[in-house]
Amino acid sequence: MKQGEIGSILVVDCGAVMTKAMLLDQIGGEYRFVASGAAPTTSGAPIRDVTRGIVSAVDQIAGLTGRQFFDDEGELITPQATSRQGVDAFAATVSAGEPLQIVLSGLVPDLSVASAKRAAAGTYAHIAAVLGGGEGGTASDEAKVRAIRQANTDVVLLAGGVDGGAERPVLDAAKAATLACAMMEREDRPTVVYAGNAHLRRRVTEIIGDEAQLRVVENVRPTLDDEVLWDAQQELQALYRQRKMNSVPGLATPAEWSAVPVTPTAHAFGQLVHYLWYLGDPDKGMLGIDIGGASTTVAAVFDEQLYLTVAGSAGVAFADQQLLSDSNLDALAAWIPEPIPPHELRALLLNKSIHPASLPQTENELRLEQALACATISRTVELARPGWQANAAQFRPGLMPLCDTILLSGASLTRAPRPGQAALLVLNAVQPVGVSTLVMDRYGLAPALGSVAALKPLAAVEALDAGGFTNLATVVAPVGGDARPGDVIIGVTVSYDDGSQLDVEVPYGEIEVLPLPLRQEAVLELRPMKGFDVGLGKPGKGGKRRVSGGLAGLIVDARGRPLPAAADCENPHDRMQAWLCHVGA
Repeated sequence: MKQGEIGSILVVDCGAVMTKAMLLDQIGGEYRFVASGAAPTTSGAPIRDVTRGIVSAVDQIAGLTGRQFFDDEGELITPQATSRQGVDAFAATVSAGEPLQIVLSGLVPDLSVASAKRAAAGTYAHIAAVLGGGEGGTASDEAKVRAIRQANTDVVLLAGGVDGGAERPVLDAAKAATLACAMMEREDRPTVVYAGNAHLRRRVTEIIGDEAQLRVVENVRPTLDDEVLWDAQQELQALYRQRKMNSVPGLATPAEWSAVPVTPTAHAFGQLVHYLWYLGDPDKGMLGIDIGGASTTVAAVFDEQLYLTVAGSAGVAFADQQLLSDSNLDALAAWIPEPIPPHELRALLLNKSIHPASLPQTENELRLEQALACATISRTVELARPGWQANAAQFRPGLMPLCDTILLSGASLTRAPRPGQAALLVLNAVQPVGVSTLVMDRYGLAPALGSVAALKPLAAVEALDAGGFTNLATVVAPVGGDARPGDVIIGVTVSYDDGSQLDVEVPYGEIEVLPLPLRQEAVLELRPMKGFDVGLGKPGKGGKRRVSGGLAGLIVDARGRPLPAAADCENPHDRMQAWLCHVGA
């Protein structure tokens, strides 16, 4: 190997609960995924040093491969000394830091407030309070000041007013933020990010003065119909790195080992999803979902534009107080096939929060974790979807845009005991339309490969080509039309490569799973009934396309979109049980 050439690459992802390590190396002249290891993250008490968890995860790879990664002083051996000593490059992603605490201000819930929330969702953040913005917002100046002071605020995000529009309420919010900052110790004062009426920038700057650090970005809602999030998201991402990620205990050590800057996990995941879009159908979108213990990331790409949404306090390990309310527990229970009393649901959620690294030990624990994952993904997608509208080709109003591929990452999805469970979870949470391929990141490679792509693009490409991801299912979801349960809405013919054929007719309200194993392909002929659309041009239009098999086969989801609400069902538990039976789960 020539001096300076990168052969072996060690990548780690320090999550809120677990730290994963992955080794890529050149085998036969091409990069391959070699081995992985995982250990509890050690950023919290009593250790407070993320490096310890990294070493534990890497030691598992050392046990599998016989390779020595660290010298006697505990330093990473890089570049690689011999085929059994060290690695040529190291990269790291991190989501172990606390989310950025944001207090936001806006005027109209469906306009500036909604846009500010989507801007904040571009990184790991928690909305601690909303100042103004109608229902649920804090109105009086005294209450605004109190909210900022009590929320342990990192950032006050001031939005509101289209360019040249409302002035007084925007300036009042700036004055309240200034007063709150003036009443705090200087080292505790939040950064103020102004993303409102562009015509007020000079006056807001004068109001803030030197009472707080002020960052001015583009108006997130310059007109009633336009949304501009990129500038605000970039500023908030920089503040997250500065205030939260860089303060993760012990992160300085892996940062010294790394050949590229340490990257937030969600951003690395988004980079990979952006790359994968170029490999698919350019007329459709690409969706990536990464659900972890403390956060959920949805990365979407439409017409080359990446949209990143991070639910920084929504995962499957830590239950917040809002989730523990009776109404939310009832909604969560609707995704579980058997009734579980509210007090038992609450106890299971609290126990998971106390032991976030634990695996489900009972059927109820498993079903609850999957129901929580479904609800969390659904909420995150609903938060993100309005931001896609400008570039996503609208299939049907109120429904998901057409997505060629949906990438699934996170143990709740990739380690489900049966593939059908994971597939149904995603179908219920995302409700895709037309024809889509569900792809699983079984080894948690996606964020790592996103980071590797910045270091060695060829390594990321070849690791993917070598089977880093696994097809879960091809999904056909016809939408539109008028039908009653039991009416046939689509005919399907599967022509296998061995010459055999399978013909089925699927009635409205049902899920049909057809055999198409992993690593096999077939020609799929779709014949939607009048008024029903599968994304082939117009309602009622059918056609043929070649599709790939998956762990859960070929799924025809004829339940309609949107799915009937649980409140409209006489017994939602029986409905859920029936759906699970249909997908073999």
